[in-house]
Amino acid sequence: MKTDLPLFIYWGMAGCFSIALILGLFKQRTLSRAAGLGGTLVSGAGVVCLMVMEERLPLYGSLESIIYVSFLLTLLELFTGPRTRTGSRDVPLHLLTLGIICILLVLQARRTMAFNADFFMYDNLWVNFFFNLRLVAAAVFAWSAVLFVAGGWAPSKPENGDREARDRLMAGGRNFLLTGIAVYLASEWSGSLWCLNWMGDSWQWSRGFFKAGIIFLLVMAASHLPRSLADSDRVRAILGSCPAVYILWMLFQH
Repeated sequence: MKTDLPLFIYWGMAGCFSIALILGLFKQRTLSRAAGLGGTLVSGAGVVCLMVMEERLPLYGSLESIIYVSFLLTLLELFTGPRTRTGSRDVPLHLLTLGIICILLVLQARRTMAFNADFFMYDNLWVNFFFNLRLVAAAVFAWSAVLFVAGGWAPSKPENGDREARDRLMAGGRNFLLTGIAVYLASEWSGSLWCLNWMGDSWQWSRGFFKAGIIFLLVMAASHLPRSLADSDRVRAILGSCPAVYILWMLFQH
């Protein structure tokens, strides 16, 4: 039963989030929200099960990373998502969030359905911060991408107040992009202390460090666009989403 639990959690998430996405596309908003909340509860239960079974935070491995990132992403959408004039949560943001989670679940489908094996270094505090904060940053970057895409492709008729809503989404995307890089920097700082204490490899230019450094370059590029590009919301949205795409790819490849 213990070995099958990660598989049950995966299929529970896949069922809830895919149903929520389908219902949302067919404009069944209330039912879609309910199914999405079910997925949040299942992923949250998965995080708790991991912590109880392995006696550690979610750290490494594609399955536990997806469960944790999906849980955090749905919480960000639930508690920080901007509201419409009627007070309801924005539908495109909900669908984009579900779409990202479903893509991650599809990518995981052919991989091992098990939590990552325990490792002696996981007992070290800085190792926990290094890996866990990287997953937190991935969720924040993903939410930033959701806001950017929703803002970049939202209607912008000034007479309908659309321009103001669009600007609010773009500003939110930029704020969460900067929040994500701050969390990611805290992760890298923890990793440097891990190495400094002789518990990891000494710092050196390697493929792993190069991959980590690309995140900073992508955020810098998105935050310092020339005026000719910054005037286009869609260009800003595409470049602002690149850190999320890259760090989510790293969950499967790094």
